[in-house]
Amino acid sequence: MGVLAVRHDPSSAALVRQAIADDLTRQSIHRDSVDDVILVASELVGNAVMHAPASGDRELGVDWDVEPEAVIVCVNDASPDVPRRRSTNEEETGGRGLAIVAAIAADWGVRHTEVGKQVWARVPVVRA
Repeated sequence: MGVLAVRHDPSSAALVRQAIADDLTRQSIHRDSVDDVILVASELVGNAVMHAPASGDRELGVDWDVEPEAVIVCVNDASPDVPRRRSTNEEETGGRGLAIVAAIAADWGVRHTEVGKQVWARVPVVRA
């Protein structure tokens, strides 16, 4: 299991991608699967940064757990608001994060916590 606390800042997605990629590569997860997991993680972190208000110096909590055939990625933020998929058109540059997560992940959801919520996704993986 990997655990990371990152600043409530767009640049944090890069730190999360690198940490997860390094960990999954060490665990012999196939590169294509690693790419899927880090894309999902990046979208979840990006959504938390964009839509959850920064709460003082509170950081975003990111963790991931490697199962035999999947990686579960979780992002914790201070907002109780449940994320929802949006309709977008060709001109819009955003609003596709949850559609991307839903397309890649086998399942995803939201758990309410004492200080906000946790958005999680289970991403199928294969071993190298």
